[in-house]
Amino acid sequence: MTTVVFHLIDDPTPEAYWYYAAELCAQAAEAGHLLYVVCQDHEQVEYFDEYLWGYRPDAFVPHTADPEDIEHAPIFLGIDPVAGGFDFVMNLTGRPIARVAERVQLDEIVDAEPAHREAARASWRSYQAEGLRPVHRPVAQVVMGTD
Repeated sequence: MTTVVFHLIDDPTPEAYWYYAAELCAQAAEAGHLLYVVCQDHEQVEYFDEYLWGYRPDAFVPHTADPEDIEHAPIFLGIDPVAGGFDFVMNLTGRPIARVAERVQLDEIVDAEPAHREAARASWRSYQAEGLRPVHRPVAQVVMGTD
């Protein structure tokens, strides 16, 4: 069964959301997972692409937004929420992802903004309606650094 994890970030630091998402990408790459990061739009793809290049001076997260380079990077950034071929998906859109049951794991990253939390609740209910059992992971503080 698919694992759906809602990472609820309560840390008010503006960069906490992006840093946390980048760390999950780094962990996926280290574990050898092919991860698809679903972004809201092309601007968010560009922002997160740049962010991953330099969020930590001691870390390299191999990633791409170019479908032709996917063979060379385990992390792919895109905007198609139904893209196939990925067992692991990270959702940054705030909207439910289709065909979740085809995945091994879906990570929903949610900041503390009330509208985003409400959207996450709607996504949670959507996944439950598909027969999935989402879990939440509270993140009180995102520790940013090189450790």
